[in-house]
Amino acid sequence: MASKKEKIMDKIEDLNMERASIKESLKELEEKKHEMKKEKYEKLKQKYEKKLEKVREKIRKLEEELKKL
Repeated sequence: MASKKEKIMDKIEDLNMERASIKESLKELEEKKHEMKKEKYEKLKQKYEKKLEKVREKIRKLEEELKKL
């Protein structure tokens, strides 16, 4: 059975993978920037940045929890 510390580390690893995926989506969006309307681009960019910030915050919380153990 995995310890609480291992579970937290696994969650952090999963979130890091999710963060990388979001960053990749942002990169692709930048490449397609000239193909879409500015409003749509800005809306999608904000959406991805908001998701990225949520993931970062979750990682920070889990890292703090990990330090307490």
